Amino acid sequence: MRGCRAKRWAPALLLLLVPFRPLFAAPPDADTPTSSAPAAFGIVAVDSLRQEWGVATVSRWIAVGARSIAARAGGGAWLALELPDPRAATSALAQCAEGRTARAVLDTLLARDARRGERQIAMVDRGGGVASHTGGRCPRWSGERSGKGYVCQGVALRSGEALAAMARTFEVATGTLAERLLAAVEAAEGVAPLREEVESSALLVVRQGGGPSGWSDRLIDLRVDAAPDAVQGLKNLYAAHAATFLPAAYARFGDDARRRGDTISAEREYQNAEAGFRAAVARKPSDADALNELAWFLATHDRDLEEAVRLARTAASLRPHDPILYDTLAEAEYRSGSLTRAIAAMERAVKYSGGAARYVERLERWTRERAALEAKSRGTPAGHAPGQGADSSKSSGTPSTP
Repeated sequence: MRGCRAKRWAPALLLLLVPFRPLFAAPPDADTPTSSAPAAFGIVAVDSLRQEWGVATVSRWIAVGARSIAARAGGGAWLALELPDPRAATSALAQCAEGRTARAVLDTLLARDARRGERQIAMVDRGGGVASHTGGRCPRWSGERSGKGYVCQGVALRSGEALAAMARTFEVATGTLAERLLAAVEAAEGVAPLREEVESSALLVVRQGGGPSGWSDRLIDLRVDAAPDAVQGLKNLYAAHAATFLPAAYARFGDDARRRGDTISAEREYQNAEAGFRAAVARKPSDADALNELAWFLATHDRDLEEAVRLARTAASLRPHDPILYDTLAEAEYRSGSLTRAIAAMERAVKYSGGAARYVERLERWTRERAALEAKSRGTPAGHAPGQGADSSKSSGTPSTP
């Protein structure tokens, strides 16, 4: 019975603990901060030359990349650190892709938003125009700093010093858009670190055909959802990404530019690709795949055929039953003018692939080519010289796979 009486009195005791609020109290003043959002900062930006749009952000809460960022190639980039709504991001970027400016899109969005006082949003559009909004009810200190083609924002910070550092760093940083974004958030973290028990970070850069095999626009999509130092974690992820997926993407961009006749852009992209492939080899000098990727790129883009042959031979010696490695070696030997050695390498590719059709076809073609050359040396009608007429279908910058 004693326990039953205690349970009957519990609701009354709880009511005494609840702070008194008038039933019909007026809503908070429009300029009174009401949110308890975690401290966070970020930057949206565009690289108009490369046609890349990106966003980088850091938050004191977990998984900021899952809720606060978005981007669309040909549309722009979006950052919402306070009260993010993914539906609004999708709609806004779609409108920018159709040609509307970031300012016009954001103004329209906010005009019909009953909770605009609680939101913080930054945008950059397809042409590099920027727009931003920090509602009066966002926690102090919250605000933004804009420049040509970029917006820095922060919420619940001590002051605007972190954004000033972010902006300065982004403006003077060199390299790709992703590298400049990373440098910017690292500078902000140095001024106003968000690290306590945990923080999260994210980096998203889009470019038409930038995803693996060109099947999406996500050139870079990296997230550290929870870590003691999420900025360093993001830098580590980017270094690995830059040595694996990015070089092949830059090689594709270079090939596209070369087909358009834009040799300057093609060479710029090829330099980025080669730097990435070499970085991968530097990270793992005995990795057959890294050696093979660099060898294939050098061979198929006529950058250093002698080195391509040497790298391909080393890769094949490390994994001597892999047909892909012998395929690369055969290509490098053929392009360097050694038809006999190319045939020998392709014979191994055929053998270890179990007779894959694409290897068999090239072996037969090269064998016919050699026969034509031998016939020519005997005074019979000739074919063409070795090293010419190499397989034009293999010029994507990455080796084929079985």
